[in-house]
Amino acid sequence: MSHLKNVEARILQCLQNRFVARYISLPNHSKIWTVSLSPDRGKGRTPLVMVHGFGGGVGLWILNLDSLSTHRPLHAFDLLGFGRSSRPPFPHEAQGAEEEFVSSIEAWRREMGIPSMILLGHSLGGFLATSYSLQYPERVKHLILVDPWGFPVRPTDRNQVRSAPAWVKAVATVLGRSNPLAVLRAAGPWGPGLVQRFRPDFKQKFADFFDDETISEYIYHCNAQTPSGEAGFKAMMEAFGWARRPMLERIHLVRRDLPITLIYGANSWIDSSTGEKVKHLRPGSYVCDMAIPGASHHVYADQPHAFNIAVEEICDSVD
Repeated sequence: MSHLKNVEARILQCLQNRFVARYISLPNHSKIWTVSLSPDRGKGRTPLVMVHGFGGGVGLWILNLDSLSTHRPLHAFDLLGFGRSSRPPFPHEAQGAEEEFVSSIEAWRREMGIPSMILLGHSLGGFLATSYSLQYPERVKHLILVDPWGFPVRPTDRNQVRSAPAWVKAVATVLGRSNPLAVLRAAGPWGPGLVQRFRPDFKQKFADFFDDETISEYIYHCNAQTPSGEAGFKAMMEAFGWARRPMLERIHLVRRDLPITLIYGANSWIDSSTGEKVKHLRPGSYVCDMAIPGASHHVYADQPHAFNIAVEEICDSVD
């Protein structure tokens, strides 16, 4: 954990806005690592809460935190079982694992004293943000889903399945016998190099801040520990791209007056037609979908300027 702490500190020192980073203790004694930015102006506005994706952490939002906290409070946290947060055992079945994640988010919100929020989730974070909104709609003023994982029902016809990138296929090869990132942990000190080999694009995404292996080191150390949230994720999926409990089967149950915006990368491997399907399943409710040109799955890092502008416009529609 000390390695992760040190590399994350190198990332967060790039922030220009004032921030506070600390653990939030939950009633069950788990701890959620949280970074908060609160501007002098806009303190009374609805805060933006950002939920990272699989294998990530608060550090991956470094290209977004300053811009998105200019006019309102912002909170980003490491999901239970990921990053620097506690790593408890997760239930082995899909519904139980999903509930473990969601209940930890609600417990975190209560401890933070946040009455309501603009809730943004990327990939797995988008799936969990939607699940949270199903249970606690009164706490969410706008739901922003960024290239969300786990929405479509898995097709029975393989010809209908979009081709995933090489790194996704590589992860998928170990799913049957271990947790998704077991190979990364087995690599030991060679782990950061393995991240760089499979995801050389990450270094390029963050090149404005780092010209070394900082981001590869961060991703490695986020995932070199006990596979807690990773095991929870495995319980929720039935192949890397599909959820055992697809969100499209439940999205119509989200309260009708809760607005939803879906932001996709125009070049992502995630099926962006989900946005149109959500509109169809929620007639009479506000649903907006957009695709950001030049962006793949990690929209927030591929095209951070366009992403930040889009999110700021959504947030400006909320008090």
